[in-house]
Amino acid sequence: VRRNVELEARLIDDLLDVTRISKGKLQLSFETICVHQILQRAYEICREEVEAKNLEVKFRLCAVHTSVEGDPARLQQVFWNLIKNSVKFTPEKGRITIETVNPTADTIEARIIDTGIGIEKEAIDKIFNAFEQGQAEITRRFGGLGLGLAISKALIDAHDGKIRVQSPGKDQGATFSVELNTVAAPIGGDSERKDQPADRQAEATVSQHHRRVLLVDDHHDTCIAMKRMLERHGYEITVAHSAEQAVEKVRIEDFDLLISDIGLPDRSGYELMREVRVNKDLPGIALSGFGSEQDVKQARDAGFAEHLTKPINFERLEKTIQNLLS
Repeated sequence: VRRNVELEARLIDDLLDVTRISKGKLQLSFETICVHQILQRAYEICREEVEAKNLEVKFRLCAVHTSVEGDPARLQQVFWNLIKNSVKFTPEKGRITIETVNPTADTIEARIIDTGIGIEKEAIDKIFNAFEQGQAEITRRFGGLGLGLAISKALIDAHDGKIRVQSPGKDQGATFSVELNTVAAPIGGDSERKDQPADRQAEATVSQHHRRVLLVDDHHDTCIAMKRMLERHGYEITVAHSAEQAVEKVRIEDFDLLISDIGLPDRSGYELMREVRVNKDLPGIALSGFGSEQDVKQARDAGFAEHLTKPINFERLEKTIQNLLS
């Protein structure tokens, strides 16, 4: 059930992105960001799957100039797609290498190299087409709609970058590379970390734009689906399954936003929000199966900034989050 929920969440999110791209409504928020940091975050999302397959992952972050002008959430989505694919198509105990170089003084190239099933020559030219996974056999064996790479190409194109793939052939692994234009590092950025090893720079930096969200819902599968979808858009998600757990997490950690179901097992989301706001001015989004004016008023009276009615429209949720954190 958990795997089906995760798959459904990913497919819905991919289809939404394809719709935005086809209608020319893909919106990007550009800022100066560190590619090493984005790569590290993308890898962290995949870490559980990496460990489950006992894969060896090596970081070779050799690029010196690592700052680019880009949308952090969308670039993380691209790298997540590429790393996720490598994990998916690499057999157990295989190897994945994540490396960066500066091909020129004003470009950075990130490469995801794996020892997986490879790509046959006739499939290379159409690998970035929507609904293509190379072969029908691969789709049957591994599932998915073949949208991730098409979306990744559209996102990299929107950053004036290039995305490429190389593979010697079947069962000989593949290399996906993303090339982006670099910009001057912000003050306090890469230049202050030049003495650190490159593979530690990604771990040593924490972006002020990397928003931390506490998600509270006693329905585990709902939590998993929402967590994955929000992580793909650049948010750092912590999960609690009761009001008591949420209060404790708020006590010991700092968050930028609280998203809570109203029907919690130990007390209501309204009570949770009132308790949280006694000590912290934390904005909140209430999730409820009821959407009358009285329900909305009750949520706002408790301290929630917004009230969304289930089933949750993810596009609307994302827009609401952006409005609250902007």
